[in-house]
Amino acid sequence: MPPKVNEGNCSLWIFQNLIGYIILIDLCRIQGAVITHNKDVELGGKATLRCTPSKLYETIQVTWLKQINGSLVNIAVYHNVSGPKVFRPEMQFNFTVLGLNETAITFWNASIQDNGCYQCIFNTFPSGPVTGKPCLSVYAHLDTFIHYKTSETHTSATCFATSFPRPQISWHTPGGKMNETQVTNPNGTVTVMSGIFVNTSRSQAEQELICRVKHRGKEVDLKLALPGRGHSHQNHAVLILLSIMTMVLPIN
Repeated sequence: MPPKVNEGNCSLWIFQNLIGYIILIDLCRIQGAVITHNKDVELGGKATLRCTPSKLYETIQVTWLKQINGSLVNIAVYHNVSGPKVFRPEMQFNFTVLGLNETAITFWNASIQDNGCYQCIFNTFPSGPVTGKPCLSVYAHLDTFIHYKTSETHTSATCFATSFPRPQISWHTPGGKMNETQVTNPNGTVTVMSGIFVNTSRSQAEQELICRVKHRGKEVDLKLALPGRGHSHQNHAVLILLSIMTMVLPIN
């Protein structure tokens, strides 16, 4: 005989799932009320943040906000009567789309201070405010180099990395004492300086010291050969051989 279906439990299951689907659809509708796209821009470059409502509203005013020092600050507004107004001219942006059902602001010389998330608010009637949250990610070109001093007994090295967001430095070496400092530059980029001191007197052969810099999901390796005792003995042997050859070979 086929199994009996408990109609009460089945109806309850259908009802619960139907409610869940309705809530999910409603959340998607609210989150998708304004279509936005996040942007990446190199320091000093040009980028546009755009907001477009997913349907037409009777909009009275469009307001742009940015979180500055922990508070939302009004940076620009477009009104259907008074037109556009920018409240933070030092940010070097302006409106490039003037409208009540679409808005865009363009940064012409993006700085580190422009980095972050924004809010575009369509003040509509009678629906009330409809908000989008586009983000601008400002980054700087990564510059790296390594400075070192080495001898038969030890190697001291400092790895430098400058960029924005802050680069991460790690060392790949057998042991050693490490220290790290950082400096914020006038343009907002960060220079990280990571130093290491390695005792090479116990090393039996040449080894490799690697400074690994991570930035925006990519890795850069700066490699340095550590002289071991085997390497030093080889250098001495080469010097002795060159000296003998110099004495034996005739001078023209």
